[in-house]
Amino acid sequence: MFGRCITSHLARSGQVPSALEALVHKAAVTLMGSDMIIEDNFAPMAKLQQPRISQPLESFEQTVFIDELTDKVKSEGFGPHFHQIIGLFGSIMLGLCATEAQQQQVNQWLEQGHFGNFMMTDGGGPTLAYWNSTLTPGDDDSFTLNIDKKWCIEGQNVGFGMVVCQQKGKPFPMTVLLSPEKSKALQQEACGGSFLDGRLQLGNVKGQAQVSKDEFLTKGGLGSVNRFLTLVRPRFVKSLMHHLLWLRDQDRLMLEQDDLSAIDFLINMANWCTARDTFSIHSVDQVLALKFASNELLLSLVLKGALKHIGDQRDLLGFTKMEGSSYRCLFEVYSKFKRGRV
Repeated sequence: MFGRCITSHLARSGQVPSALEALVHKAAVTLMGSDMIIEDNFAPMAKLQQPRISQPLESFEQTVFIDELTDKVKSEGFGPHFHQIIGLFGSIMLGLCATEAQQQQVNQWLEQGHFGNFMMTDGGGPTLAYWNSTLTPGDDDSFTLNIDKKWCIEGQNVGFGMVVCQQKGKPFPMTVLLSPEKSKALQQEACGGSFLDGRLQLGNVKGQAQVSKDEFLTKGGLGSVNRFLTLVRPRFVKSLMHHLLWLRDQDRLMLEQDDLSAIDFLINMANWCTARDTFSIHSVDQVLALKFASNELLLSLVLKGALKHIGDQRDLLGFTKMEGSSYRCLFEVYSKFKRGRV
């Protein structure tokens, strides 16, 4: 029952392979939260309806380069291209959320060789109200930004920062653009071992900075975040699927026919998502469902011992958390389906 809120979106792009569908349904039951079990009325879920309203989805020239790099992952692996792909993702986000002046400033920093670090995961936990990274108003339109971020990509070597934080009284997160000078003053340290054959390191970042409203990334509002995820999540999943095929060609992963069918389906769905030029109420849910299915495929490969090396197993498990864990994806999609119960 609960898995159908995922498979309904998957099926929009084509027939879902039976083995992948079974993975999704099993995972949905495993991930059911207490509120689902206790509070849900277990009535049938309504069929997915066509959206009444859709809007044009912005296009960015960066997607051409991302798609070229994603294709290279199939023959060269994710490692050599990970940072460039993620950097281009960040460029799209800034195009949606930053003012023209902020974008010009970022371009200068990039030309100077600074790497942009996106800081999301908070030391206070997953719930915004309990985050340690806070924005506190001061005098003369200044703000104190307290930073406690963990598991940031290359967080041990911050060039400039995009820090997601909470401001008291606001129900949504704020993002602050932090200059190289202010970023350099923060405490930075590597966290855990590297990923992708030593090409990716995560780090923790702590400290405090004085900032102004000019450094807030507020253009586009909350809707820009959903548009951003609609653009980048399918490309991220496609990169992961190509990485699996590369691991197979390197004799590091054994893929069965059901696995290959699932990979082919997820690549086709990713292409279907990126080919769409409109944004609707279903757009975010479609890419959440795509990431959910990708997560469960990666997890199944680890569980059945298809990977020869512990490092590759750890990589795939890590990618089930990045850009949306299965629980988060299921919870968000289910919450919308719940409103449509009959």
